[in-house]
Amino acid sequence: MGNMPSASVKIIFKVREQLRNELASPVGLVLTSPSDFKDALVGSTLLICIGDVVTLDLLDIGCVPDISIIDYKTKRMPIAEVKARFKNYPQEEISVRNPAGVITQELWDTILNGFEKPRKLRIVVDGEEDLASLACISLAPLGSMVVYGIPGKGASFNRVDAGLKRLVNDALDKMRA
Repeated sequence: MGNMPSASVKIIFKVREQLRNELASPVGLVLTSPSDFKDALVGSTLLICIGDVVTLDLLDIGCVPDISIIDYKTKRMPIAEVKARFKNYPQEEISVRNPAGVITQELWDTILNGFEKPRKLRIVVDGEEDLASLACISLAPLGSMVVYGIPGKGASFNRVDAGLKRLVNDALDKMRA
C-alpha cells in the first residue's frame, strides 16, 4: 500500500489571531480541586467534558460525562498512563481528526451526533481539542454543563444558557473558514 496521502479534513472554523486572546480567557466558573466539581454540576441536564485530565478527574469522582473529548495527551502524565487510566472507564469511542486552531466538519458532526443520539460517548481527537468547547457550547441543549481543562489552573465550568450560546456563536461567526 505504501504511504497513501491522508484524506483532507474540511475546516469549518479557524481561530484568527485577533480572537486568540479573547478565547483564551475562561468564561465560566474556574475550579482547581476535583473535590469541588460535583457541587458545580448540580442541576445540569448533560455533562460535556473537554480535556484528558479533567475528564479523568470527573470519572474518578463518579461523574461520567455524556460526551468527553480527549486526545490521550497531557502535560501532567505520560501518554501510556493516560490511556491506561481511561481503560478503567470503558465506553464507546469515536476517533476524529482536528488540527490545532480549527474546528473540522468531522469534529462538529461527531459532537452533534452525540447530542442527537444521547449515550456516554468519548471522542478521541487526532490533533488538538483546544476549540472543541466552542462547538460543544454552540450545539449543546440549554441547561448542559460544558467543562474544559485549563492546563496548570484547573477546570472551567460553563452552564449553557442563551447568553453563553450567543457569545460563543458570535465568536464562531468571526471564525468561519
